[in-house]
Amino acid sequence: MSETEAKSDEHILIHVVTMFTQQAWMAMGKLKNPMTDKMERNLQEASFFIDILDMMKKRMAGNLSDDEEKFLESSLSGLKMNYLEESNKPEPEKSEEEPTDSEQDADQDKAPKEEQAEDEKDKNTDEASAEEKNEEEKSEAPDSDEKSDEDEKPE
Repeated sequence: MSETEAKSDEHILIHVVTMFTQQAWMAMGKLKNPMTDKMERNLQEASFFIDILDMMKKRMAGNLSDDEEKFLESSLSGLKMNYLEESNKPEPEKSEEEPTDSEQDADQDKAPKEEQAEDEKDKNTDEASAEEKNEEEKSEAPDSDEKSDEDEKPE
């Protein structure tokens, strides 16, 4: 394996480890989920990502450079310590302000309907504005019965 390929593989490994590490941090509620923009806590999911990294470490033992091994070990030890800390905390109680999963699903169903209602309202407002403009133009235009000087002149 050339030195370029080895560096490329090292970068890919670091990227994969970082990806699983971030997923574990999000699952522990230590990072905000960018999809929902909320802090979410799911220790079972966090454990899954930690287990993946642990399995990778065991399966790749002896095949990693010193830097790769240190990076993987550092990531794992930080995750495991925080996982233990989080697992010893009581489960946060759902406050009345936080919707349950079924309420969130219902809210997601409402969202398209609310957007449609807003779009319809905007459409109606635009139509009303267009009608007002047409009425103004009609009132400013001369009556069709009255002939202007230009209409009477032959060309």
